[in-house]
Amino acid sequence: MTQAFLVLLPVFIVITIGALLRRSNLMSESHWAGVDHVCYFVLFPAIIFKEIAAADFSHIPVWHMAAAMIVALTVMFAFLLILRVPLSAALGINGAQYSSLFQGATRWHTFIAFATVPLFFGNDALALAAVSAATMTPLLNVVCVIVMSLYIGGEPPPARKLALIVLRNPFFLSSMGGVVFQLLGLTLPGLAVQVLDMIGRGALGLALLTVGAGLHFGEAVAAKMTVGLAVALKLLVMPVLMFFALKLFGVTGTPAAVALLCSAVPTGSGAYVLARQMGGDAPLVANILTAQVICAAVTIPLVLTFLA
Repeated sequence: MTQAFLVLLPVFIVITIGALLRRSNLMSESHWAGVDHVCYFVLFPAIIFKEIAAADFSHIPVWHMAAAMIVALTVMFAFLLILRVPLSAALGINGAQYSSLFQGATRWHTFIAFATVPLFFGNDALALAAVSAATMTPLLNVVCVIVMSLYIGGEPPPARKLALIVLRNPFFLSSMGGVVFQLLGLTLPGLAVQVLDMIGRGALGLALLTVGAGLHFGEAVAAKMTVGLAVALKLLVMPVLMFFALKLFGVTGTPAAVALLCSAVPTGSGAYVLARQMGGDAPLVANILTAQVICAAVTIPLVLTFLA
């Protein structure tokens, strides 16, 4: 576990530097928002496309890996939805706050996962992280929007709206572009690979700085029970569910370890944006993300030591 912590330490140092930079006022709020926007819409889609388009998946159980992720997420969805009423009553939370708990327990932080995977498994394993993004991102976006619409707005969104949410997601578009490249048997030119590699090297560090800049340390202790439950469900229960799902589908080795790592990272910063757009409790999402990032420095090494 100590070795896993030391491997992970650079990630959290960079996140801490981002938090210090944000509080130094060296960059304004609008500048940080712009950097995050570029990472989300340009840099990370470029990484995902390149990793899927250029990878050799012939010896990787991609479909079994994807199926295990879907099963693990579905079990967590079912748990939260079945126990919504007793959980809400016990925690004293309303529909908006429940939707924040739901997002905090299910979504994953792509930036942290993509920065962490190469440290443990090498750069080649980024293709497996891209498979995770292609599998989990569309499903999470659709389900989270439905849940927020039901428990904040009171009615499910139309199918057209859900389709647009998926089709406009840059991670979905880039991953599907990579899949099409693979299916057509095309090869990325050497120059394109070099350019995309350069983008990737800069994107990972920059993205971690934005993670740190978005943390709210002074508010992380608010709504202790709800935040604590979201931390436990996302950082501990979700990896356990993923572990059993991977066993069910016979996924082992590096693909299983990468899937576990992707399940063990904190919730995504996109959860905050979605909560703000749809009338959810955005400050609660920020509190959950902050607490999860702090705790993940311990829980990710635990998961990789005992489950991977």
